[in-house]
Amino acid sequence: MDQLPAFGRVIFQVVGPTVEAYSPLLLARESEIRSTRREEHSFGPHERQTLDVYYPSDEAFARQKGRPQKVLVFVHGGGFVHNSKRNEEHSGALTYGNLAHFFAARFGYTAVVTNYRRFDHGAVYPSGGEDVAAVVRWIAEELPSKRAGYEAGTDIFLLGNSAGGVHMATFAFEPSLASARDPYTIDDSRRGDRTGALLRGVVLLGMPGHFKGMDAGPMLEPLNAYYGAENYAKSPVGLVEAAKERGDARPPTKGTPYLALTSELDPDDILQPMRDFAAVWPWKDLLKVESIPGHNHISPPLGLATGVEKEEEWGVKVAAWCESCVKE
Repeated sequence: MDQLPAFGRVIFQVVGPTVEAYSPLLLARESEIRSTRREEHSFGPHERQTLDVYYPSDEAFARQKGRPQKVLVFVHGGGFVHNSKRNEEHSGALTYGNLAHFFAARFGYTAVVTNYRRFDHGAVYPSGGEDVAAVVRWIAEELPSKRAGYEAGTDIFLLGNSAGGVHMATFAFEPSLASARDPYTIDDSRRGDRTGALLRGVVLLGMPGHFKGMDAGPMLEPLNAYYGAENYAKSPVGLVEAAKERGDARPPTKGTPYLALTSELDPDDILQPMRDFAAVWPWKDLLKVESIPGHNHISPPLGLATGVEKEEEWGVKVAAWCESCVKE
């Protein structure tokens, strides 16, 4: 969107103008976005442990017969304290249903958009990773029964935006969560498995690899509340460095590929930590790094299902990358 550069790069300053700019585009396609069937479910006892499941059309469902169910999980950002799986206060509560509709209607994914416990609910590290683990377990154990006909297992893809990407990295790399992720990881013996649920790919969108330069101002309170006084060792970069020091031959998620995305108009305190994340990453064949042209930190999810090719291009590329992750 041409006006995005004028909003600047500071996250807390671009949120309002960016949402207002995309709202007319989403409202113009409201009936189409809402045509994708949605169900809400709980994946845990806390009020924030709820998720929305958006289903592909019957036609798209029929085309997948005999293949694993493709599930894309979106975990929203919000600086550890803001945001929700459905934002009632703007764009007619269409976000992030627009993202789910885009992947469900266009590419046949069952899209899961989830909440998680925030620091204002008393959440502390590693609760974000624990909630991602609980969502993955719910998908593996409960989702197949929600729509009859899937008989060939489940391919799970994770898409985490900003703080949501941090929580995905916690799930992926935190040693205490090994038992929660191991049933869904890929190794050479399971690469051709089509019966269970497997974590096929992880997309980290605008994820701060660490919080140097962020741990002041508006982020000071949520970072200290969630992580405590020392956050670097628990950041994505710190967790990857620890795995590297342990001499892990593969990431803790074994054969799962990663796609790290930043936006052209992201602030430096997102861009530099992501560069640092890529620099410390030791498993080069399992990480692809790309930039999304024209977008800022807030805009990529808002641009999907707008019908504007330039806005949706990054989503098309993500879907193609996910498809490449399951080719034998």
